[in-house]
Amino acid sequence: MKFFLAHLCLIIAGLTCTTVAFAQAEKGLPSHYTGLNDYVVEAPNQGQVNTCLFMAATGAMEILLSKKLGIRHPEANGPTDISERYTISENFSSKRSRSWFEDAFLKFDSGEAVLTRDMPFESFDEDGDINYSVWNRPANFDSAPRVKLPKIETIYLFSHDKYSKGVLNQEHLNHVKESLVNHESPIITVGNDEDYWHVTVIVGYDDNLVGDCYELDSSVCEGKKGSFYVRDSFGTRIEARSYEWFLRRQNSAAIAKLAE
Repeated sequence: MKFFLAHLCLIIAGLTCTTVAFAQAEKGLPSHYTGLNDYVVEAPNQGQVNTCLFMAATGAMEILLSKKLGIRHPEANGPTDISERYTISENFSSKRSRSWFEDAFLKFDSGEAVLTRDMPFESFDEDGDINYSVWNRPANFDSAPRVKLPKIETIYLFSHDKYSKGVLNQEHLNHVKESLVNHESPIITVGNDEDYWHVTVIVGYDDNLVGDCYELDSSVCEGKKGSFYVRDSFGTRIEARSYEWFLRRQNSAAIAKLAE
């Protein structure tokens, strides 16, 4: 009977959200997951200094640290706001990554970090020009106080060429949703925005939320429910991005989590 219903849906409506909803029910996925939303630290604005990989890694670690310490609604420059400049400059290599986009997060295998209040990240200088010096090792890198971090690990989900578009399907989407629910941990994801690869963090989802189409024509997402909650790196905390954004623009993903 279940096969008949799924088959009938395909005949009548093609690959529609009705079929998708059936598949999700089979997997027992809830209609939404927002368990990480309260632990997200607002991201600094990366501007044009191309530091998204390190911003995503730092953002994921901040979420895990805030959750570990039970700090909800963490504030910028607070006790769980980790310095992106530290993440960029730290040369520790865990040698455990299975993909290039896990490397920056696994730097935290070192077991320590520096907070933003002790090592600020500014993508623009006092004159408003692009501050490329964020790539330089800060003068106080060795002397800045460290905070201890819990042990971490990654779980590789899938990966395509980092410039690819349109390579994901509903199974990838379900895989990410399942991972959020089962591991209650952020997911570092890679996509192609305006023909440049870009790294962000997915922290939750809602099947009934109409989110931003983000770098896609608005007609692509018009009337379509289903969005991921995303922590990007342009001075915002959380944005709702349509599933269409994920399916059409993302290409790789890994779970960033605390070690068992």
